[in-house]
This record gives sequence, C-alpha cells and structure tokens, in this order.
Amino acid sequence: MPNPSPFGTNAFGVTSQPLDYTKGAPQTMSYHGMTICVNGNIVGRINSWHPDGAYSRDGEHVYELSSFTIGKPIDYVPGKSTGFTVSFTRTEVWGEELELTMGYPNVFATLADQTYPFVIQEFVYKGQAAYRKWQYSGCWFKAKNPEAFTADGNYIYKVTGSIAYVSRIKVN
Repeated sequence: MPNPSPFGTNAFGVTSQPLDYTKGAPQTMSYHGMTICVNGNIVGRINSWHPDGAYSRDGEHVYELSSFTIGKPIDYVPGKSTGFTVSFTRTEVWGEELELTMGYPNVFATLADQTYPFVIQEFVYKGQAAYRKWQYSGCWFKAKNPEAFTADGNYIYKVTGSIAYVSRIKVN
C-alpha cells in the first residue's frame, strides 16, 4: 500500500492538505483521496477512472402463455456477471507515458505489444486513512488512444482507454 504524505504536492510546490475527518468534516464520500497503482507503482495524472462492469450482469425475463399475465413477465432469472472493464483518461507526462509507468519497457506501437497482464490496485482514502482497497487482476488493455488534437485545443496530450480484467476483489 502506498504511503501518502500528509500533504498532496507536486514539482511546482502546489500543496494541498487533506480533509480532517476527525473534526466534523462532511460524511459524504468523496473521491479526492484516491490512488491508482499498477504492480505496486503509483500511476500519476489519472484524470478519470470509471470501473464499468463490477456491478453488471445478464438476466432473462420469464414469460408464460396465460390469460392472466397477458404478455407481462412473471419472473426474472439473474445470469452471469458481465462487463469487467475500467475506462480511464490520463494526462501523459514526458518520458513517463502510460505503458512505461505500468512497467512495460517501451511505448506500444499497437496493443499487440502488450504480452503479459498487469494488476491494478485502487486505494480510496478518508482523509489520510486508507478506507478501501480494490485489486483488479488479469488486466489487459482493450483500447488506448490519444484524445483528438485540435487547433483550438488546450495542447494537453491525454490518452483515453479501457482495460478488461478477470477479477475485482476487496483487499483489507
């Protein structure tokens, strides 16, 4: 588990103190205290992180021929879990492209260059205290593309993508 400093800071001296939840701070969960790690390395500059499939599953309505139900379902049978993906956006950093921060030796020419899976740890903090940790195992890229370059854009190089995983477990 990463050891966060009591203050968030960056190379330009911008420092932010976390909320002190012991002094009556809001009880509403907030996601400002979150860290994404891949194989134990913190992956910085994540702009958005959206686990898509952990709470999705197939199912099927059951119907019967009856003068009482008249085409309405009479039961629902839950099926297999589906999804198991995470979508993300990341601001790239010179010399620290996404693949490099994830432990790969080179920036990928295509996703076929990914030859082994990785593990992602998602840490959620309440102030400075770790609140919950999820581990995504068996991760493979499904997509990774730069956002559009535009003449009137803000010049920030971002990549968007999605990752498929095999399991998501809560780790204590």
